[in-house]
Amino acid sequence: MASIKRNFAYNALLNVSRVIFPLITAPYISRVLEPDGIGLFNFANTYAGYFALFAVLGIPTYGIREVAKRHDDKEGLSKLVSELISISFIATFIVTLIYVASIFLVGQLDENRVLFLVAGFVLYFAPFRIDWFYSGLEQFKYITLRTVVIRTVSIICMFVFVRTKSDLLVYMILNVCGTICGDVWNYVKLLRSGIRPRLIFVGLKKHLSPLFILFASTIAISIYTVLDTLMLGFMTDYQQVGYYNNAMHLSKAVLTIVTSLSAVAIPQMSQYYKAKEFDKINDLANKSFLIISFIAFPAAVGIACLAPTFVPLFFGAEFSGSVVPLMILSLLIVAIGLNNLSGVQILIGIGYDKLFLYSVLCGTVSNFLLNLFLIPVWGANGASIASVFAESLILGVTIGFVYRKTSVRITQYKEIFKSLGGSILFIPAIIILNQYLNGWTLVFIFIFCGFGIYLLSQKILKNKSLNLILPIVLRKLHLQ
Repeated sequence: MASIKRNFAYNALLNVSRVIFPLITAPYISRVLEPDGIGLFNFANTYAGYFALFAVLGIPTYGIREVAKRHDDKEGLSKLVSELISISFIATFIVTLIYVASIFLVGQLDENRVLFLVAGFVLYFAPFRIDWFYSGLEQFKYITLRTVVIRTVSIICMFVFVRTKSDLLVYMILNVCGTICGDVWNYVKLLRSGIRPRLIFVGLKKHLSPLFILFASTIAISIYTVLDTLMLGFMTDYQQVGYYNNAMHLSKAVLTIVTSLSAVAIPQMSQYYKAKEFDKINDLANKSFLIISFIAFPAAVGIACLAPTFVPLFFGAEFSGSVVPLMILSLLIVAIGLNNLSGVQILIGIGYDKLFLYSVLCGTVSNFLLNLFLIPVWGANGASIASVFAESLILGVTIGFVYRKTSVRITQYKEIFKSLGGSILFIPAIIILNQYLNGWTLVFIFIFCGFGIYLLSQKILKNKSLNLILPIVLRKLHLQ
């Protein structure tokens, strides 16, 4: 069994690269395309991505779990891959027809027809999106290295070919090419491994019920992750979309580190549950809780403190409208981080897909209704409030299900107050530093001081999370 610590490190790097690389380009691309250009780009990507969700159904999550169950059965894996790809192929064909038709029938989309057709390639290639196969086999090293290589090439091309606001289409093409290259690379590796998927139309029914349950959860989650952008685009303007998405990208840059543990924990949870090793499930859940709480709270408070200074420096003065949304969305780091433990790792990891769906539906309804009222009044700020409220509600419901329906128990919950206490110390620190420093000097000094303050506070408070994480870091640095 692959080391969960090593897989966590690789998956953390993978998820961070998926967000950090766009952030590397953000200061440049935000100034070139300006808020409305960035908003249109994000709106088109989000619109196409929403249709892509229907094309892949619940396969990304379901596939990880099912591949993990057949880890050592090559014949079973080949059959599973053929069945899931066939389902995705059928869904993609139907959804693509609807997507293309919508572009020509909706006036707002038809105005930028070519841009939306190009963005649609993330939908057209959906059947080739098989990261779930390699995640289920715990090949996170391959996934990470492939992604980093493709993202690096994409960044270089962006700086070379995107020079003016009129290059928006070029930027979209580069973005799409990066995604397609990753899908093709995955498929070629799959063929070389001896697994050759076939289009089949029999034996698919057994997958449909669990897929639709997970798909319903995915769609429900998208209400407050994807549909927020769509509702902003249709109900306000592309400038508000630009503000919201830039704020969301920054919060996700840290959030992905926190949620990386879920992808590597699902195969482990599934295998432990299959073997009825309940002690190991509890041990894994508690270790996940310690890591998540130790990282999430200081990250959320730190981002909120830095937002007024960092946003104008990073994106440019034109994006000052992203400051308040970022301060609000920083709370997602805690809410989603803990929800990935209770909902994704535990409920989905041990097969309670329906319970996860029910919890997500609660958040979905509340988020959609809040968006309807808050977006017309407060734009990006309103969408941010709705997202945080929905995720917090889901967290509460999933925790309830975990305690009512499973034997998993978090016994280290007191450590959360230690992490929160150390994080609150950032507030007086930023107030004092603001009186003497500004610009990038303030940002770097605050990060350096905050890091030291937090570690010292956790040492004094004897946070068990520190004892769990520090040895891992020291070994990686060859200091222990």
